[in-house]
Amino acid sequence: MSERVGGGIGQLFGGCGLAAALYGLEALANKPVSWATAQFVSAAYPPERVDIDVELVSEGRSLAQGRARATTGDREVFTTMASLGTKSFPDEHRWLTMPDVPDPLDCPRRDTLMGDHSQLAERIEQRIVEGEWGGEVYSPAGIVRAWLGIPNGVAGSTVGLSIIADFFPLGIRAALGRPVFGSSLDNTIRFIGREECDWVLADFAVHDISDGICHGSGALWSPSGELLALASQTAALREL
Repeated sequence: MSERVGGGIGQLFGGCGLAAALYGLEALANKPVSWATAQFVSAAYPPERVDIDVELVSEGRSLAQGRARATTGDREVFTTMASLGTKSFPDEHRWLTMPDVPDPLDCPRRDTLMGDHSQLAERIEQRIVEGEWGGEVYSPAGIVRAWLGIPNGVAGSTVGLSIIADFFPLGIRAALGRPVFGSSLDNTIRFIGREECDWVLADFAVHDISDGICHGSGALWSPSGELLALASQTAALREL
């Protein structure tokens, strides 16, 4: 693996692993992912080679179920399960609405934190809307909103959304008001739409921290107000 997909302590960023697995599954099934979850078993660090094997475990006319397993040598790194495809249905309705927030370039830039060795974070522009996790203003309500930018229209793709959803642990420090590190135990994402866009609004909420484990969720929105995905995550915490 390359350092360009490394997380805060240099390990494979979970969202990048999930993105690679879903890219392979979509190509294999020739269908878009509708739901996916990844369970992270161990960490991988450069220059380790990570191999991802993808398979379809069932396939119907409209829907397919897939699985991906990532390994480095004989060690398992993560396993992904996914549902792919769409179905025709006469009704469509959305009960969630996008928060009223400023445009990305009207929001302050989030700088990389001291001790954050992630090359990935340096390549994804982050603009703070609410709950600055790296400054002096924190979010005791556990709400963190930020625009995350991936250029060339990638932000609203399967790959972009998978990566952006995994920025949830950064919001934990905003909820607690002090530096902490969150190691993802799982990433789950429900894809609702895709849109070619350079920015996605990540609306994260930290729900509970107990026994060193944090649970939370988020909604990912396009600049045009389209709901692109719903995400949830569980992370193991440690002090920095």
